Amino acid sequence: METSKKRVIGLLVVTGLLACCLLAYLLLSKGNVYKGVRVRILYHSDTLVTANDLKAYMLENCPNVTGTPRHNADLSQIGNCIRNWPYADTVRVSADMGGIIHVEVVQAKVLLHVINSGGSSFYIARRGNTGRMLPYLPNHPVRVPVASGEIPDTCRPDLVMEMQDSSVCHDLMKLALCLDRNPFWKAQTSQIFVRKRGDYCLVPTVGNHLVELGGVGQLQHKLDNLWKIYTQGFNVAGWQRYSKVSLQYGDRIPCEKRTI
Repeated sequence: METSKKRVIGLLVVTGLLACCLLAYLLLSKGNVYKGVRVRILYHSDTLVTANDLKAYMLENCPNVTGTPRHNADLSQIGNCIRNWPYADTVRVSADMGGIIHVEVVQAKVLLHVINSGGSSFYIARRGNTGRMLPYLPNHPVRVPVASGEIPDTCRPDLVMEMQDSSVCHDLMKLALCLDRNPFWKAQTSQIFVRKRGDYCLVPTVGNHLVELGGVGQLQHKLDNLWKIYTQGFNVAGWQRYSKVSLQYGDRIPCEKRTI
């Protein structure tokens, strides 16, 4: 009986202390405001945006980040606003007792620079496990493969909601994500040329030949076949012997010899 009384008294004391701490925090923070923002950006690829770019976006699109009473501020709302920034992959927002908001953003990983038939440029980037289109920033060039050719001018970031699975945009996104999964293919691909929908060519970084990929179906199987051609054929016969490799015929892989 005595033990139970002690437990109850102890529980009441702890509860009272917690209530006092909470009350003290509310009284101390009431009237105080968030007075500053510190931004940090982490990169998985070349630098595309800077902390100043993010601050400018927040100033225009995320109102009342600073100057809001700390007990009224919703940090999750600030985080959701920053997640709408096209160049953000993951976002973390926190605040310290000194009234400073800390924002940490991982930049979306840029995979491909696309130039459509209308001359407009944009990027394809990885965000999580999916791809997305990003507006082009001419002042921040990145070293990634370039896709060009018969790419409709409707393929651009502001029409991303209209992108269908049967579109060139969707194919390029699938191709970019697949190449990015393997460090060799990412480094070996210099350009992607679109002849028409379902007819794609790769221009390699090493070797003076063209890779006719065909469509984007069975991509991994096609790249596995190309790897066999490289390791069992080109390494033996020489990398300058062939001008074209065709992968669109299944396991039958014609290689066109270079004419002198």
